[in-house]
Order: sequence, then structure tokens, then C-alpha cells
Amino acid sequence: MALAAQAENVLDQIRDAMLEPYPRKKAPMFTSASVATLCGLDKARLKYLSANGKLPAGTSRGAGRAKEYTLEEAIVCIQATSKRPTRPPGKRGRVYAIANFKGGVTKTTTTVATAQALSLLGRRVLVIDSDPQGSSTQLLGYSPETEVNDDQTLLPLFYGEASSLAGSIRETYWHNVDLVPASISLSDSDFAVISMLLKDRHFEFWDILNKGLAAHLNDYDVVIIDTPPALGQITTNCLAAADAIVLPCPPEGLDFASSTQFWRLFSEVARRLPGVREHKRYDFVNVLMTKAKNTEQSRVVQGWLQKAYGTRVLPISIPDSSVQAGAAAMLSTIYDLSKSDVNSQSYARIREPFDQLADYLDSQLVRAWAREV
Repeated sequence: MALAAQAENVLDQIRDAMLEPYPRKKAPMFTSASVATLCGLDKARLKYLSANGKLPAGTSRGAGRAKEYTLEEAIVCIQATSKRPTRPPGKRGRVYAIANFKGGVTKTTTTVATAQALSLLGRRVLVIDSDPQGSSTQLLGYSPETEVNDDQTLLPLFYGEASSLAGSIRETYWHNVDLVPASISLSDSDFAVISMLLKDRHFEFWDILNKGLAAHLNDYDVVIIDTPPALGQITTNCLAAADAIVLPCPPEGLDFASSTQFWRLFSEVARRLPGVREHKRYDFVNVLMTKAKNTEQSRVVQGWLQKAYGTRVLPISIPDSSVQAGAAAMLSTIYDLSKSDVNSQSYARIREPFDQLADYLDSQLVRAWAREV
């Protein structure tokens, strides 16, 4: 107990040193040039639309200097100028699970960075942190230890005390990205489900999250779930509720071996779930190479992944990057940084594949809405 208290105290001190007083994290500001790029406009056109009141005007930084925009202003500009199809009336948001039974594969970073990137495409996103470690919660600006109560997580659903996530969803510092936070108490979910099964052997234990999400899928374009690194009741629920699965996997021998176990165990579990076995169809199931290195060993394992999973391996790889590691150490992602914070070449090297991943996922949203009945 004393060791736990000491560790939590040190973490609080680190957070206070790195982040400003509540709400601590702040979204980055955007230059007019970066907003123009996000909108697919040239700077002159952005200036014209802003001057005519058709887009936010931004804030002047002084004579002769470019204006800057808040994240919210940037997203308003993006949505006003985007040529991307919007979600048609009556079509629900899609649910994507970022899943792997092994820790340290950048699952959390991928979850949060993807949510941020999709918001910069004009989408409204809900992140569900289902990992008791609460790492996504931490990245999105809340301390799982001090700012998240049990009834603000998924636990009320798993205890049967709530039928939706209405009491758990909260806004974050990042505009259009909301969060269902996590805390260590989520570890109790397995016991809660077992207790319900003892009372009712017909209880659909795998469908708890799916039912709880139903009321919110018209409020968001996409829901992204950060799953725990284990196959328990929460992970089973996440995968059953998901419309698609992305498995981040570094091209390392142990990570490749772990990925094969993931698919085998999930297949065995799914075959035993009524309804899931007969009717579940995913929009896509993909492997995303993360922490990729330019070494002979890494290239060998990349070949294994390609041979094992074929076209399911995305043609996008997230490189091993000191920039991303440094951002994570500061409880941030690449999207929290500005180009001036780091070497521009290093910034682009890690930012571009995340942008490509967001483009791919967004295209899958559009395809799903087109075929959804």
C-alpha cells in the first residue's frame, strides 16, 4: 500500500510539472498555412473566405505575422470546406477496436492519435478506454487515479446499473473527441459478469458493451476502442461490439508470435458466442505494423507478417521514432506537437503514416455508410 501511494504521488508530481492546472492539457494552435493545408486550400483562398465571414477569422499575432487558429476554429474550417461525404441521415457511427493481447505495441498511441487525426478530417469521435491501466484516459488529459470515479467508466454497464454510456462520456481538451475514461477498477468487470452468469445462465455476457453503445452511435461518426492487453470479459465485449479490428503489431519475433495467438484465441471464443458465430461480419480486419525499424531483423519479421496475413497487412507502417517516444513521455501524441517543437523531417516521418491511417479508416467509414441498410 505504501509503495502504491508513493508511486501515485510521484506520478501526480510529474503531471503537475508537465501539464498546466486543470484542464491541464491544451490543444495546439494552428497557423493559417497549416489550416489552409488541412482544408485543401491555398492561403489566399483561406484569407478571402475568412475576410468574408464564411470561415473563422483566426487571431492576429501582430503586424506582418500570420494569423493563428484554435483547434475548434481549424475544425470548423475543415468541415466547411471538406469534400468528404458526411454521414448520411439515419446511418450510425462505426465502431473500431484497436486490439492486441500484448502490451507495448503502441495500441494506446494508435487509438488516440487516430482519433485526433479523424477529427482533423471533420469527424466526430468517441474514444472508449477499456484498459484498466487508463493510458488513453491519461493521453486525453485526465488522471485515472484522481479524476475518474468508478461510475464514470464502463463499470456501470458491466454491473447492470446502466443501460447506456450517458453517465460516462466526457469532453476532452481536443475538440470533437470525447472520452469514456478508464481506471483500475475496471479489473472488477470479470467478477461482475461471472456474478450475473451465476444468476442467469442465459445472460448475454458478450453483448453488454454493444447494447450500451447503441444509444450513442448517432452522435458520433466513429467510436475507437482501446482494448486491454488480455482476453477477458471486457475485451470479448469490445471485439463483439466492433465493426472492424485493427491489430497493431511491431515487426519483432515475439510480437508476431503473440499476434497468431490473438487470432486463434479470438476465433475460439467467437465460435462459442451465439449470434456472433452466425451473424458477425466485420467491415475489415487489418494488421498495422508499428515501431517498424530499418534493420535486417525487422525486415525479416515484416516478411513473416506479409506471408501470414497477406492483404490484411495495411500498406502503412508506423516507424519506430524518438519523436513519438518523446511525445508519449510528455503524455502527448504527435498531433499535440507543432512542427516547431521538433525537427521537421522527423515530425513528418511519424505524422504522415498516421495521416494515411486516418485517410484509410475514413474511407472505410464512407464505404460502410454507403452499403449499410
